[in-house]
Amino acid sequence: MSTLINAGGTTLPFPADPRDDPWRQMLGWQRDGAALCFVYARSLGGLMQTGRGQLARLAPDALTLEAGPCKLLVMLAGAAYETGPQLFFTPDLLSRFDVDGVAVRLANHDWLFLTASALPAHLAIGAA
Repeated sequence: MSTLINAGGTTLPFPADPRDDPWRQMLGWQRDGAALCFVYARSLGGLMQTGRGQLARLAPDALTLEAGPCKLLVMLAGAAYETGPQLFFTPDLLSRFDVDGVAVRLANHDWLFLTASALPAHLAIGAA
């Protein structure tokens, strides 16, 4: 079962209440320097960015993901956070799988998903 936290238009306290699973998870990833996989999707289409990186900055108003020489700055005001598995499909749409992580639904209706989970074996690069 997933956990949903809605920040509405207000600023979340920081550091967050330890019972707030999404913040606790993201703070742990930042503290540990965890290698994360991410998906950023625009609400009206036209952009879907995927990659691997680390949470360089995490604050109630914004986060920064460092992905190699690139940085992705995401504004968090009014965002809602959800923990738990998210459903993904293979490119051919013939298979589906759950990935555990944190989904961030942004105020502008864009979506960011972060996970430290490994891809299922049949999706790993080089799998037969």
